Amino acid sequence: MNDEEERDPAPPTSRTEVGSARSGSLRGLSRTTWKVTLLSLGGWALVNADSSLFNLNYPLIARDLGITDKQIGVIYALIYAVGAASTFLAGPIMDRVGRKPVFQACLFAAVLGSVLTAGAPGVLVLVVARGLTQAGASTEWMAGQVMVAEEAPAAVRGRLIGIAQVGYPLGFFLGSLLSWAIVPLLGWRWLFVFGILPVVVMIWARRAVNESHRFRASRAQEPGVHSGHLRQIFAADLRRSSILVSIWHVVYAFGFAGIASYLPTVYGAYGISLDHTYLSSAIATAVAGVGYLLSSAVGERIGRREASMLWLTLGAGAGLYMAFAGTTLVSLTVGYSLIYFFLAGHITAAVGYAAEVFPTRVRGTGANLVAGMEWIGFFCAALFGPYLFDAIGVPTTLLIWLTICPLVAVGCAAGMRRIRPGTVLEDIAR
Repeated sequence: MNDEEERDPAPPTSRTEVGSARSGSLRGLSRTTWKVTLLSLGGWALVNADSSLFNLNYPLIARDLGITDKQIGVIYALIYAVGAASTFLAGPIMDRVGRKPVFQACLFAAVLGSVLTAGAPGVLVLVVARGLTQAGASTEWMAGQVMVAEEAPAAVRGRLIGIAQVGYPLGFFLGSLLSWAIVPLLGWRWLFVFGILPVVVMIWARRAVNESHRFRASRAQEPGVHSGHLRQIFAADLRRSSILVSIWHVVYAFGFAGIASYLPTVYGAYGISLDHTYLSSAIATAVAGVGYLLSSAVGERIGRREASMLWLTLGAGAGLYMAFAGTTLVSLTVGYSLIYFFLAGHITAAVGYAAEVFPTRVRGTGANLVAGMEWIGFFCAALFGPYLFDAIGVPTTLLIWLTICPLVAVGCAAGMRRIRPGTVLEDIAR
């Protein structure tokens, strides 16, 4: 293959994107677009596989290292605080120096965190290790999604973001299978050893990814505006969007993070073993992939904000079922599958919307504001989860997390601007 074939295609213009919008087909997309999408999917899946290993096996880790349930909550909170901080820092860096450096560096942090987790002799090293892993996972999310959004033609932007977002349930699915296969034979430490190799392969595969063409074009046309400060997204033209999208994602994440982080505790309250929890998680996250892709497809028909609101509302209904009818392995698995399908699945449309609503000059900062608020929601759920269980019980806690929080998020989304499907990014910013 010659050098000419390896070069990026010319940046798409509004005219070429309109032509693509008419066809709406994934066929004929450039090699670069597919490369960025699939490598974003792969990286997001692998960092979440590592995260799921801790989420599913913290009872074993706690027992081995002498950690109490309340201390697990504090550890979770510290991990998610690091994730929020790293995300807020990564956004301005993405807008100053580019998307690619962050896209690649986050996987190095994930590898180092996995190595340290596998050999952690006590709580301190475990917290440092999981903090590094979370920093990598947090920055991986929006770095990949922004690159996909900026490479994708308008007509298929939502579907490509949806494909990349499937990495979240896919990662938890892989983590569930690995836990089921490895823990009974080798113990929890070997899980993190096995998780290192595919991430190293992904780092190697992503070495040839080029910088986003939209970032390069915007940098050339407006060299003085890429200062990468959070205050830019709270200027008069973006303030309303920034505030509402922040509340939307912090509230949603507080609810979803509760069940995702404390699944063994919820299932344990109904006498369900860890082995069966692995199985239920694998089923739910396998089903979730359909919900993620369907959310992105519906978003391209009716609008990503509207699809997000629909999925959140249906997810709130699923949460009501899980809170009051989820008492057996079967009913909990049905409820958790619906939660993943709708509540978690709304994120494909929501991330597409977040990538659209901010202009290119601050897209990295704006998108990472969304990610940062989600990690703050995770932080709050992790810190207060054990206390909620003790104070009001599992069913009422699930009602707050899985029904009330999604409905609040729907209200915030309703207050934001509508963006018609197929609109070119440059036209949205005008």
